[in-house]
Amino acid sequence: MVRSQLAIGVLLLIAMGTNSMSHLMKASAHSHSGERRKNPRFDMHFPVFLRVLGDPWTLTRTNDISATGAFFVTDRPFLLNTTIEFVLTFPPELTKAQRPLRVRFYGSVIRCERVAAGTGTFGLAVRNTAHRYLTADESLSFDALEQRLGPAASRPDFPSDRKTGT
Repeated sequence: MVRSQLAIGVLLLIAMGTNSMSHLMKASAHSHSGERRKNPRFDMHFPVFLRVLGDPWTLTRTNDISATGAFFVTDRPFLLNTTIEFVLTFPPELTKAQRPLRVRFYGSVIRCERVAAGTGTFGLAVRNTAHRYLTADESLSFDALEQRLGPAASRPDFPSDRKTGT
């Protein structure tokens, strides 16, 4: 089981443009045990810009990711099968690049559920349908959005669901 999770993790990281074994080992150690999914999820917490096509971006973080999707916690519910887009920001420690790598994903909402009563948050499961790496110029607009939010946006304890505008 661990070997298959490791293989999936390698494929996940290769698809994301890296071969960082140290991060892979850390991620595989935190994969969800007992999963029956084809692609295991890994506890990887990255900043993510999320929106329904045409809506303003919301800044949040991933809760976990897999080779075919991701799970976020958001401040509002989403309808099933809603087409969304999200931009994940992978840190240089993972990608070995000089600066964070941004990848735009397109996907479909496959599950939305209320998180613990009274918190006003929702868990959002998304299946990826396509992705592309952003150019340095395309990344600049997301850099500007993060700058408006200040340095807190890059911290692991950054609160989710801050509206960033278009």
